[in-house]
Amino acid sequence: MGTSQSSKGPKNGNELVPPWADQSHNGKSNNLSGFRTLFGRFARNRDATALKGALGRYARQVTGGSESTNARLGNIINAGGGLFELLSDGVTNDSNMNPFVDLDSFKGMECEDVIARISHSLSEGREDADKIQTAMNDALVEALNGKSVFDPSDITDDVIIETMICYLTDSIFLQITMDAGKAWNNAETAKELQVAENSLHQLISATVDSIMEPKLNNNIRVFSKKDIIAIQKDVIREVWDEWKGYEE
Repeated sequence: MGTSQSSKGPKNGNELVPPWADQSHNGKSNNLSGFRTLFGRFARNRDATALKGALGRYARQVTGGSESTNARLGNIINAGGGLFELLSDGVTNDSNMNPFVDLDSFKGMECEDVIARISHSLSEGREDADKIQTAMNDALVEALNGKSVFDPSDITDDVIIETMICYLTDSIFLQITMDAGKAWNNAETAKELQVAENSLHQLISATVDSIMEPKLNNNIRVFSKKDIIAIQKDVIREVWDEWKGYEE
């Protein structure tokens, strides 16, 4: 990971949904200072109570709620639909319905190179391209762990499920990491920073996995790209609802 100090994060009161996204659920980031104070305490002491308190404020106040979050992450969620389409169907299409990534064309290549090509192809030219590419790369590395040479037959139902859960987990992690901004500087050493990052990622992963896995576990390949986009939005709503209940 190691991305936590790359951004100062948004300012208090700024509109959260970027101008290119759906504006119907736009909100403003409120109480960023309270969120970052708690997050800084977590970064400094790895205080689990402070982390939960920060996430409670993040869901209730900072992000403007789950609908604003879904609008804000719209490009990331849509890219996740494209990733699912590729893994499930073996090919994904451009806006004119012409195939532009085909898994069969990667057969026999080094897995590391295939992952890099997929994550680059599905993120290139998009808003939030860096976050999309990072989340896709990390998710595919996790799901294809142990594979050195790529074979499309290795894309099993379990691999698809794990990839989609990891992708949404990492997307949420990257957004929170950015929004926390300089609060990460409260970690006094690089080792403490890494421990804090890992703790945050593990909490997000556990929450997303418990909600998303049951939604995907019945014959994953019956879903369409549109279905997966809707499922990701539903998962974000349920994650935010759970976090809203976290007390300080």
